[in-house]
Amino acid sequence: MSAECECSEDKKRLLLVACNPNFRRTLERILSRCGYEVDGADSGEAALRLFESKSYDAVISEVALPGTICGLTVFDRVRRSRPGLPIIFLTECETTRLRAVIEQTIRVNCLSLPVDVDQLKQVIARTTANSAASAG
Repeated sequence: MSAECECSEDKKRLLLVACNPNFRRTLERILSRCGYEVDGADSGEAALRLFESKSYDAVISEVALPGTICGLTVFDRVRRSRPGLPIIFLTECETTRLRAVIEQTIRVNCLSLPVDVDQLKQVIARTTANSAASAG
């Protein structure tokens, strides 16, 4: 994982949902160094509690999560509450075809795990900029 980044000019708040605590904390540190405020959740349930209590500029979530609420359910609830909010999925699925289906069907970015941090940072910057432009 590359730790270099271009700092975000205005602090964007991200909700990061990942079940592996080491991965989540590492990604939180990297994104924080890039100027983002990052809240981490280890399950869909925890993610929705945070989402209901704070305002976010983007949600980054694994598709497969422990508990009764998976990433797709998080997506559904977030979309109903804030339709234009950028959502980025992380998946261990190796097939490009499945990622393409996810991206085309529900119109979100989907990156493979292990995640390419530079690619993730680019997607975050692009989607939050697009979201801000369409909101303004």
